[in-house]
Amino acid sequence: MKLRKTIGRILVCLLPFLLAFALQFLISFGGIFVRIMLAALKDPGLLKGEELYSTIFALTSDSQFLAGVSALYAVIAALIMGFWYWKRFVPKKRPRRKISSIINLSMFFGLLFLMIGLQYLTTYIVMLTTAVNPSWYDIYEALLKNIGFEDVTLILALYSVLIAPISEELIFRGVTLKYAVNSMPLIAANIFQAALFGIFHGNVIQGVYAFVIGLFCGYVCLKGGSIYLSILFHMMFNLWGTFVPSFLYYTGPSLPIHLGIFAGAVCAAALGIFLYQRGIRNRKASGKS
Repeated sequence: MKLRKTIGRILVCLLPFLLAFALQFLISFGGIFVRIMLAALKDPGLLKGEELYSTIFALTSDSQFLAGVSALYAVIAALIMGFWYWKRFVPKKRPRRKISSIINLSMFFGLLFLMIGLQYLTTYIVMLTTAVNPSWYDIYEALLKNIGFEDVTLILALYSVLIAPISEELIFRGVTLKYAVNSMPLIAANIFQAALFGIFHGNVIQGVYAFVIGLFCGYVCLKGGSIYLSILFHMMFNLWGTFVPSFLYYTGPSLPIHLGIFAGAVCAAALGIFLYQRGIRNRKASGKS
């Protein structure tokens, strides 16, 4: 009986992930179907044999189309998960919180330094993962190229920096993590949601570094007591990854330089955690006064 309850709770924790995956599948294939039908109204010949396959291939290689479908999915997922989170986990009689009761300057700079440190640390994680199997990076690079990260458009920027962080945080650090902390120890719950976050990205390279980022997003959310904090942290991370120029990353062969960058990244992340935790203590102290 106890085992059955445990399994049931874990299955409940999986529901947001499964729903998000199903939404992504339906909207992606629905978008392709609608585009093909609209094109077929102008040229019915597109529905025949090789023409149909060529049209599908063209759509799945169209960065604008892929970015638009991704943004549409993320908006719908955010609305559904936001309603789920609000209905299930937000106290109905809780007064509206002031910004100062959520974040202060020390917490903000803590998130900033933590984000910068993790940017470089995840770069080395990607390098190590690529060393295990270089074809994994080829798949990841082709995916980024198809989506359009070589030439960032407005819709891709909005998706990456605003829409995706809100949607993904509500799915994984919102609904999933909330259910998980009620079903398993805190550390296990954080690892669980981060693992699902990694799997959701669908390729090894993104999966590995998304798992690491997911752990820290979970930490930010749990320690700070607000989903808004992990959303902000996720936005900061994606903003840097989308717009910061490549010359800020060293790709040369010098081992001492790489070790120096790695040490600096560890120090930046440690400073970020220190500032974030100090800000939380100051926030609590000001709340009591």
